[in-house]
Amino acid sequence: MSVPLLLCGLVGAAYAQTTANATSSVTSTSVDNAPTASTSQTLSAAETSSILWSLQSSAPADNLTFSSLSNFTYTSYTSQAPTPTTSVATLPTDYSEQAWSMLWDQVGPVATPPFNSTVIPTPEPSPVPPPYGFSSQVTTGNLSSYQLPSDFVWGVASAAYQVEGAAMEEGRGPSIWDLLSHRVHGYVADGTTGDITDLHYYLYPQDIARLKAFNIPYFSLTISWSRVFPFGRGYVNEQALAHYDDVIQRLVDAGIKPIVTLFHWDTPLALMNDYNGWTSDQIIADFLAYAQLVMTRYDKYVPIWVTVNEPQVYCGDEYPGFPSGYWPQYGVTGLRAQFYCGHNTLLAHAQIVDWYRNTLGGTGRVTFKNSANNFIPNTTSSADAAAVARGNDFQLGWFNSPVWQTGDYPASLRSTLGDLLPNFTAAESAMVLGSCDFFAIDGYTTDIIAPAASGIADCAANSSDPAWPTCIQQSQVTASGWDVGFAADPGASWLKSDPTGVRQFLNYLQKTYTGPKGKDIVLSEFGFAEPFENNFTALPDARYDQLRVDYFTGYLNNLLAAKVEDGVNVTGAVAWGVFDNFEWSSGLSTRFGLQYVNYTTLERYPKASLFTFMDFFKQHGL
Repeated sequence: MSVPLLLCGLVGAAYAQTTANATSSVTSTSVDNAPTASTSQTLSAAETSSILWSLQSSAPADNLTFSSLSNFTYTSYTSQAPTPTTSVATLPTDYSEQAWSMLWDQVGPVATPPFNSTVIPTPEPSPVPPPYGFSSQVTTGNLSSYQLPSDFVWGVASAAYQVEGAAMEEGRGPSIWDLLSHRVHGYVADGTTGDITDLHYYLYPQDIARLKAFNIPYFSLTISWSRVFPFGRGYVNEQALAHYDDVIQRLVDAGIKPIVTLFHWDTPLALMNDYNGWTSDQIIADFLAYAQLVMTRYDKYVPIWVTVNEPQVYCGDEYPGFPSGYWPQYGVTGLRAQFYCGHNTLLAHAQIVDWYRNTLGGTGRVTFKNSANNFIPNTTSSADAAAVARGNDFQLGWFNSPVWQTGDYPASLRSTLGDLLPNFTAAESAMVLGSCDFFAIDGYTTDIIAPAASGIADCAANSSDPAWPTCIQQSQVTASGWDVGFAADPGASWLKSDPTGVRQFLNYLQKTYTGPKGKDIVLSEFGFAEPFENNFTALPDARYDQLRVDYFTGYLNNLLAAKVEDGVNVTGAVAWGVFDNFEWSSGLSTRFGLQYVNYTTLERYPKASLFTFMDFFKQHGL
């Protein structure tokens, strides 16, 4: 059962919403002047009744074919009522509906979406009108007429838990983030969850139609591991495959190339229960099996695959700080959890790439996405320069020295961490080395680096030093007392805009990693959280996001300068994000989107920054 949407006006598609047994229709109306600051996701009866629906069925004209693997059991999970249980130890592991239901009881009550059917899109206006008085000239000066090559990759990005919603719909199993956002008080600053968020799971046809209307050629999306494998392994959820089949179908029909990420932080909760997720080498086989299923099915339509998103974050920030008492951690916590997680991630990634290249004979390009900031020294001293080098070892070398340079971790990590850092066998080292087809960097900002107060040498020798093991000081305030750039929303306090930093960073990456290998770099995420955007009560005010406009103008022009004037082989730029979404520990209140989302009605409205982003590529021939 599908539901068509009617477009309201020229700037915001008013999304039609339905319940499973809806049988009548009414006309939707624009809410451009409605208050939009609330992050509430509950529709009142009046709001629900004011939105049009009509039950129809449709299918794309030319159906794609998808390959299946026979060595899996395919099933579906129809229950929506969790079965109470008293402890994780009592959870059955038979992949039954009872076991699925008991996993959800571990999470707790989940918000029900306002409708539970996939919409049928209505026509989007093309071209969408830009903001009043808005200039389409993003680049000025010597580079204003430069034409980017036709194969330059550009588009917008999303991630499953952040945008899909429909948390418990159609057999999806819970992930670690379902538990964290529901059970751990204060883990998400504003108390929101990903239960509904943008409800892209049901609204994707209209979202894809919007991207087509904008002539955006690439869409970076994530497949939810626990939607495909509700237990992380074992039985495959047929409803999830049917959903993602149609997502790929509609992207191809729209002429949009998918960039597919297999994992974006949402480890299946069942695997956290079974062996504490990425801290155990058991996850390598489970992640490989999931990857084999998905890549076999969609490879002919996916030109770019990303195995994992930002392991520096989920290993480096999440695992050492995970709360205790919510799932078994099997004694692997703190820094040991961090570096075991990183090691298993590298091995899982490398095994997937080896299988993809040598067994599947895949035709796309494969990599993982790095999260790292441009590091610059606090002063011109040699001590600060050494601190920058060490800092880069810990943020970039941790994953990229094994892949791009030596097949092993940097010497500074080995000498400092001792047995916290696992060893590669000779075969593993050879498999990891060269396992990325290009370097993907999520490069948002710049940090100022200095040595630890005790000095690097003394700190590295003393695991009790508060700066150990990195032994650096990291800030965004220069020695002269200035921020490196203007600040983002307080919910993204780590983010300052430093356009020249992205040029420096791209040069560093080529010199250090890709240049010697003759490989290219893609700026796979960058974006900005407009300060206090969630506080606006008038939609037109929220949509004119001038600081985000300035951010994209500066970053894109510096990327261009790096490419043209510095000779950096940068071949793509993907903006975060396609629209406002659940921003992890900041929740729904911090907004990064190029489209504004009213979280009550779920309508999307393009922001001024979206036109800056699109106009840059139009100006440069794409």
